[in-house]
Amino acid sequence: MMEGGQNLMNILSSVLGDYLSLKTDDFRKKIVAGLSVGFSRVLSVLVIVMLLMIVLAVFSFGLIVLIGDAIGSWSAAAFIIGGVCLTALIILILVRKRLFLKMFANIFNEMAETESPSEDWKFLPLTIVRYLRARLDN
Repeated sequence: MMEGGQNLMNILSSVLGDYLSLKTDDFRKKIVAGLSVGFSRVLSVLVIVMLLMIVLAVFSFGLIVLIGDAIGSWSAAAFIIGGVCLTALIILILVRKRLFLKMFANIFNEMAETESPSEDWKFLPLTIVRYLRARLDN
C-alpha cells in the first residue's frame, strides 16, 4: 500500500512540476508580448513625432517665405512664425499631463492587463485528477 501512495505522490509532484513549468512559460510569453506591444507603440509615436517635426519645419519655412514676401522682410516673418511656434510650445507644456501622461498610462495599462490568477487556478484540481486517472489507467 505504501508503494501505491508513493507512486501517487511521484505522479502528483510530476504533474505539479509540469503545470508550474507551463504557467511560467505562459507568464514569460505574456510579458514578452506586452513589452513588445508597448515598445512598438512608443517607437511608432516617436517616429510620428519626428515626421511631424519635419513637416512643421518645412511648412514654417514656407510660411516665412510667403509672409516675408508679403511684408517685405524675411527676418520679421521669421520672428512672427517663431512667436507662433513659441505660443504652441507654451500651450503644449501647460497641457502635457493631460496629453502625454494619460496616453502613456493607457499604453502601459494595456501591457499589464492579464487574466486573473483565480481563473487560472480554478481548474487546477480538475486537471490534476484527469491527469492522474490517465496515468493510473495506463
